[in-house]
Amino acid sequence: MAMQRRTFLNLSLAGALGAGASLLGSGQALADPAPADPFAVGVRRYDWWRGSRQCTTYVYYPATGSAGGNPITDAPTADGVFPVYNFTHGFQSSPQNSLFIIRALAAAGFVVPAPHFDHNFNDVNNGNVSRDVSEIITQTLALNSSGPLAGHINTDIGVGVSGHSLGGMTTHGLLTSWPDSRIISANPQSCTDMGNPSSSVSAKVLFVHGDRDDLTGYDSARQAYSEISWPKAFLTFVGGSHTSFWSDQRFPRTVVDWARWTMYGDTAARDRLPADASGSGTRWEAELGDPPSGSGHYRLTAQHSGKFADIDARSTAAGALLIQWAPTGRTNQDFEFVDSGDDHYRIKARHSGLVLQVADNSSGADITQQPDTNAANQQWRIVDHGDGTVSLINRASGLAMDVWEWSSDDGARISQWEYTGDSNQRFSRQAV
Repeated sequence: MAMQRRTFLNLSLAGALGAGASLLGSGQALADPAPADPFAVGVRRYDWWRGSRQCTTYVYYPATGSAGGNPITDAPTADGVFPVYNFTHGFQSSPQNSLFIIRALAAAGFVVPAPHFDHNFNDVNNGNVSRDVSEIITQTLALNSSGPLAGHINTDIGVGVSGHSLGGMTTHGLLTSWPDSRIISANPQSCTDMGNPSSSVSAKVLFVHGDRDDLTGYDSARQAYSEISWPKAFLTFVGGSHTSFWSDQRFPRTVVDWARWTMYGDTAARDRLPADASGSGTRWEAELGDPPSGSGHYRLTAQHSGKFADIDARSTAAGALLIQWAPTGRTNQDFEFVDSGDDHYRIKARHSGLVLQVADNSSGADITQQPDTNAANQQWRIVDHGDGTVSLINRASGLAMDVWEWSSDDGARISQWEYTGDSNQRFSRQAV
């Protein structure tokens, strides 16, 4: 795949890779309830094959005994029935070098098949490794029928997949060019875009990436994120490199709670996600809820000030500014979300019938109401933070709706600015 945004970047540096509430409906049946306490971790080796391709796999699983410590080879399996969540390592790495995430998943109640690949870039880009992982998932599910894991693997709900670097690309490939319809949860880490999303896969997808990664391009992962349908999320380590987040506990916490929510239906884990990912040097974006219906009206309340988005002076004229104001109960503070397709919406003022539009693509540009033309500068993407607030990102500029200079005053201008996810860019959406 020679397209720039869909290829592994900077291959000359490949040797460095891998070294070392609520908003949702019930969805499909999941493995409920989630385990309350962590498990000890066991591991067993299986020498599987896909045709002539060796697929040696270490299967990590919840084991009897005290939680904590290193995985125990051939340990007895803990009581329970556990979902499968694959992990695929990066270039020149191994499952043993990836225990920082594998152990966390297994201890939380997942059977984690972790293949040991002698990675080949061509085999990742032509889909062979993604197909290998599909075969490994099939073999892992079959362990439920006989042997020491028999009766302990949930084979009914689908599977999760994750991986870092070349493993992240393999993971994304399973959602796109070489799809596996059994996947309901995914976590590509430091990946590049491997193709267009497949209609045969319906998965909740969490991306993790450092925005200063010079090996797998952050922009390519952002492209992949933009193409995936929600529910989805993106955890950015600001200033982070290809592997710098491995030692940051926000990484496994967020991944494990994503897996617990998407595989066990653990809504408490979902609600922890913003806190799991928060702090200095991270940026959390999530689109977890259902898209707004065009049939209703909403008030947008700025999180930092508690004031409503408001068309200035109740004007019905084109060009009237968007500001914030204390609640008045008037319809110039009510907005309808009109679907523009491709996960974007026009935001229509109820009193005037005009839609919100940015003046140009610069930071600080005004947002005004204008006649509806469905132009890109009238379209907004909703970033759902999972805490009852959303940010609104303009399609033309890529900038976020922002209360100017964090003002709490009546009449403060609402313009656009580089997306930060700060509270002056977060709005609660209250149905009228």
